[in-house]
This record gives sequence, C-alpha cells and structure tokens, in this order.
Amino acid sequence: MKEIRKFGFFGVAIVIGIWAFMRLSETLPAERRRPLTLASITQALKIVFANRQSRNYTLATMFYFGGLFAFINLAQPIYVEMYHLGEWFPIAFAAVAGIMAIASFVNSRLVGRFGQRRLSHAALLAYFAIATIFAIIAASGPVPFWLFYGTLVLLMPLFGFVGANFNSIALEPLGAVAGTASAVLGFTQTVGGGLIGTMIGQMYDGTLRPLTIGFATVAAIAVMFVLLAEKGRLF
Repeated sequence: MKEIRKFGFFGVAIVIGIWAFMRLSETLPAERRRPLTLASITQALKIVFANRQSRNYTLATMFYFGGLFAFINLAQPIYVEMYHLGEWFPIAFAAVAGIMAIASFVNSRLVGRFGQRRLSHAALLAYFAIATIFAIIAASGPVPFWLFYGTLVLLMPLFGFVGANFNSIALEPLGAVAGTASAVLGFTQTVGGGLIGTMIGQMYDGTLRPLTIGFATVAAIAVMFVLLAEKGRLF
C-alpha cells in the first residue's frame, strides 16, 4: 500500500509538471530573464539578504513556519499517543488544515482592504499572544483535548494571514530579480523552517510542553525580525 501511495504522488507530480509546461508559458520578456546559473543564483541570494526588509521578513517567515513544521512533525504522536484518537486522527488533522485553507482565501479578500502589514502584523501578534498563554497552560499540567484542539483552531488559521503577506512584503524591494528572489525565499523558509520544526520535534517528551514552548518561541523571534525590518514600528 505504501508503494502504491508513493507511485501515486509521483504520478500526480508528473501530470502537474506536464500540464504546467504545456499551459503556463513564460510571461517575462526575454531581455529581462536571468540565466539559471550558479552565479545568478548566488547573486540573487546576496541581493535578498543584503536588503533589510527582504532579509528580516524572510527570516521572520522561516521561524514562524518552524512552528507549523513542528506541529506537523508531532501531530501523530500527540493525536494518537496522547489523546488516543486512533482512526479519527486524519479527520482531526484535515479539519485544521481545511480551516487554514479557508483563512488563506479570506486573506485574499481582505488584504486589498486592510493592507498586508495590518493583516499580517495583527495575525502574528495574535499568534504570539495565544501561543504564550497556551505554553503557560501546558506547563502547568495535562491539557484536555477540547482545550488543545480549540487552541489549534485559533492558532493555525493565522498562518493564512502571515505567510503570503510576509512573502509579498519581502519581495517588494526586489522587483528586478523577483523570480529568482522568490525561489531563494521559498528555499530559505522551507529548509530553515523544516530544521527548526525538527529541532522542536526532537524535544517531544510525551507532553505538549515542547510544542507549545516552541510555538511561543518562534513567534517571539518572528516578531523581533519584523520589528527589525520595520525599524521598530508595526502596522
């Protein structure tokens, strides 16, 4: 069964790749395209990290998504081993993911009205506040499932108001190398966030403490980088 699933994922990737190659043509004029070389990628990397706004928003997103990767890493032991959900685990996990998807859609409708910074900064501060309270509660003893899941329902949708907006803000000063810079941002955030999430996951001790402390810590670091990017001012 595992081999069938792996082949299925591979097959879907191939189909999407062929469709994109055939239907999504390059829109950037030929004279403005950058060659796909190591020198070009290295130059784009330097450009991204030399710019204060781009660098700090990239790092803020990396740490923020470290909390998401930590949750993905620990979802199975928490749902199944701690709360004994058994076969209900995929449903509980998918429900939170569905709420996150809805939040991303809502963000696309609200961002034009309220602006990227207002939405994303407010969401990040709300995440930090909720995560900090959650960490204090978890540190005091076992957390009932309803409280754990209810807090997740509050926390996880906030990713929909942060990730896309932070990436857009990070790319604002990089119009000349937007395509390559976007790849650099995605790579840095995914690999860095994955490593941070793995570090938090390795601290799992059969309680919610490592995860909740991780949530609060990465949020605090993300807030710090946003303040550095905005010279101490939010919104």
